[in-house]
Amino acid sequence: MFKVVALLASIMSDSKDLFVKAKVVLCLRRKGEAVYQLLEEKGMFDSTWKPQTVGEMLALPIRVDVQEKEIREILLSTLKLEIQFDEISLTRAALSKNPHDRLCRLVKSWLSQHIAEPYDAYLPFIPQKWQLLGDLVVVPETAFISEQWLNLLNQISLNERETFWHHVAQALGGDRLARQHPIAKDQHRTSQTEMLFGTDGWVEFLDHGVQFGFDATKVMFSSGNVTERRRIGVMDMQGEVVVDAYAGVGYYTLHMASRSRAKHVHACEINPDSIAGLKWACEANGFNKKVTIHQGDNQETLPKLYGQADRCHLGLLPSSEAVWEHALLCLKPGGGWLHIHMNVHKKELEQWKQSTLETLNHLAQRNGRQWSITANHLEQVKWFSPHVWHVVLDVECQNL
Repeated sequence: MFKVVALLASIMSDSKDLFVKAKVVLCLRRKGEAVYQLLEEKGMFDSTWKPQTVGEMLALPIRVDVQEKEIREILLSTLKLEIQFDEISLTRAALSKNPHDRLCRLVKSWLSQHIAEPYDAYLPFIPQKWQLLGDLVVVPETAFISEQWLNLLNQISLNERETFWHHVAQALGGDRLARQHPIAKDQHRTSQTEMLFGTDGWVEFLDHGVQFGFDATKVMFSSGNVTERRRIGVMDMQGEVVVDAYAGVGYYTLHMASRSRAKHVHACEINPDSIAGLKWACEANGFNKKVTIHQGDNQETLPKLYGQADRCHLGLLPSSEAVWEHALLCLKPGGGWLHIHMNVHKKELEQWKQSTLETLNHLAQRNGRQWSITANHLEQVKWFSPHVWHVVLDVECQNL
């Protein structure tokens, strides 16, 4: 045990700067802060290296596993900014501020105590991304899961394996460790997260000043949508009644009740584990009078809210089309707003936007709503998969 603790302490200590060629994005210095924030939010910034000024340009290090085309499209669509790519010598950042570098050093040193080099079959399965939910680190389903890793971990004692998992968590800034598995294809979209170190999956944390709590082994929470949570939270909903058709643990519900200052939010959710987390968060944030939870299938709960809402939020992926008609009917007779989440191929964004408006117009007219229905904004949140965007369409419905 002493050797492992000493090893981790050594790994987490600072070292002298080292100049190495790194892949970078070059942008004008005055645009550097905005580009950095976007790269950081999208998980594309490589914190192994320090940014560097190059004349009038700023060189920002990017992860080698992210395609240049993907970065260029995000910066063009979000900041309307053209950038350049290059490889230049950068100074290594302090190791104490670089969790991925700490993890790599930890794993390599741990492997050296158990097997002979080379480690090529093991290193590709060190996670590049992870979620930190309170003190629980959640790594992707591919982390440490190859045949070689499974064989090695099965050869050591349970105590040594738990010690390894604990120090992986500590290297990434947590104290417990879990591995994500595909979301179950059931009605509840159940999380299938596997605990590697720790006795339970209950987490509590702040997100933009809002308290969340839930069991991460039972429900899903996507940290990757940070830009959309920020965006929905700065919309002015003061005095509005909002219907959140897929509330989950309050992913958007809580931000609309708090930061957007909605008068009241009706949170519709079918999963009892998600509702347990949502109830906890409403109590913790003091929202019991601002949020009403409707448990059950929203095909049954939404009709009870017809004609009451100024705004409906439809946050289900890959598609929420099954409740579009219900959402329109939840709006007040004078109209209101819809926020429609969808996964759309990058080449079909405009086509999808127009077909969505046509469908909504048809549904509105079928129900006697004589509205002008327009697309106010199409937000490209993040890449869901190669070539497929997670988008949100902001739709405004007004009386003619």
